[in-house]
Amino acid sequence: MAQDPRYQLPTYTPAARGLHWLIALLIFIQLPLGLYMTYRGNEMPTINEKGEAVKGIFDALTGFLYSSHKLIGLTILFLVLARFLYRLMRGAPQPDPSVPRGLTAASRLVHWLMYALLIVVPVMGYRAISYGRYLDVFGIPLPAVTEKNEDLSKEIFEWHERAAIVLLVLVSLHVAAAIYHRFIRKDRVVERMLPKKIA
Repeated sequence: MAQDPRYQLPTYTPAARGLHWLIALLIFIQLPLGLYMTYRGNEMPTINEKGEAVKGIFDALTGFLYSSHKLIGLTILFLVLARFLYRLMRGAPQPDPSVPRGLTAASRLVHWLMYALLIVVPVMGYRAISYGRYLDVFGIPLPAVTEKNEDLSKEIFEWHERAAIVLLVLVSLHVAAAIYHRFIRKDRVVERMLPKKIA
């Protein structure tokens, strides 16, 4: 999109843009990965060694998916914390002056809710695997942060999944808003986060 000569639009720093797109990439891997691994491990129909029809396959591939999910979740948590601290120290550019205040307020609300869930969801996941002692990641044991409690582990896993679904809804709203700004309103909101060669 061409630069609007009416005003100079402040953009996010290269570091902020880099963290944003790296976290976005990991989220788009993590959410479907989490849905598929739980289906495969708990619901996928299979036949056991006795020839009985059962649900759930926990083989080498399932173990790989679970280990990948844990590793990506921890990576997202650390990157989000880094971005959050960076934003607190460096701030964010002023909003596009052409956007109505209502849209700007809604955008800020969605952003802060996403920040919160991007921290809460992996923290809940870690607590759940700690309570259940499912701490192995590619053969490397993670440190336990709780006592062992299988029942509490199952309960937290349920909340972890629900929170992840809410996060998925917020991410979908965020993407839909970006499309709306870029192609319907045709303002410069999305341009603030795009690499300069694309903007």
